[in-house]
Amino acid sequence: MTTFTLSHKYVNILQAIGNAHETVEEAVRSHITQKIGERIGRLQHEILAFQTRYGLPYEKFYISITTDENFVQNLRKSHPTWERDFNTWEYYTEELNEWLGHLESLSKI
Repeated sequence: MTTFTLSHKYVNILQAIGNAHETVEEAVRSHITQKIGERIGRLQHEILAFQTRYGLPYEKFYISITTDENFVQNLRKSHPTWERDFNTWEYYTEELNEWLGHLESLSKI
């Protein structure tokens, strides 16, 4: 457990509202949920841009580049930077899954 220090003016107001500890916990959970939602939205936007560019969702794109040599040859011609894009796309997908996991863990608290 980590301890934070709050100014007495905040503590006095929180105590007047009700249980200061519960109020702070609720405020932190709400703020974190909002920030995670914003991050998830940005990642989904970036991922959608790659899906639009390549015409496939990440999972199908991954299967195609790992099993279909013709697909890769055509990619090299039509999208010379596909490997760099794929690395970024993969990173965004992994990060999205990580943030979705954080959001799920918050819902269980």
